[in-house]
Amino acid sequence: MGMIALVYTTPWDNYLIEQNIWSYPEGVVLGTIGFVPIEEYGFMVLQTVFAGILWCFIPHNIPASKLCFSGKGVAAAVIIGLIGACCLLDGSGTYAGLIFVWAFPPLAIQWGLGARALLSSCKKWGPLWVGFTLYLCLADAVAIADGIWMITEATRSGIEIGNLPIEEILFFGLTNLFVFQGLCLWQVWRNKV
Repeated sequence: MGMIALVYTTPWDNYLIEQNIWSYPEGVVLGTIGFVPIEEYGFMVLQTVFAGILWCFIPHNIPASKLCFSGKGVAAAVIIGLIGACCLLDGSGTYAGLIFVWAFPPLAIQWGLGARALLSSCKKWGPLWVGFTLYLCLADAVAIADGIWMITEATRSGIEIGNLPIEEILFFGLTNLFVFQGLCLWQVWRNKV
């Protein structure tokens, strides 16, 4: 899953930095590959690894449910994508819009194939998802406060919790959702093989 995260997120992160949606001051990163700091690549993989470690602490007796197509799941993901497209119509919605549009394909796959399994098991992995998201939000708030990186004000809503832009909360919530849902669906698939 770490490799999937790396492959899927790398072009998106490069685009965000190239378009000056987020940036970092000179001298705070080891180096870059493309436009993205080396540390960011490490984060993409480590976030997935840490979520996987947390996953090991929950009971894996996921309620019996098979993977099957869910039109409602795909429709819900399409709504997320459309919300993102609408956000992109205004400059201050750029970052949130790009997050929603970027999140649409993984959500469509996960919800389209495993909505039933995800809904029936979310009480098991949901608390980990919330807790890990809060942890990453706190760590990000510290990084922003220390000037390690910044989000361009013109491309975000201006809504913040403390110094943390709401877009970052959205990002961590969605990326952690991808991982925990992916682990859940993998477990369901393995149980059926």
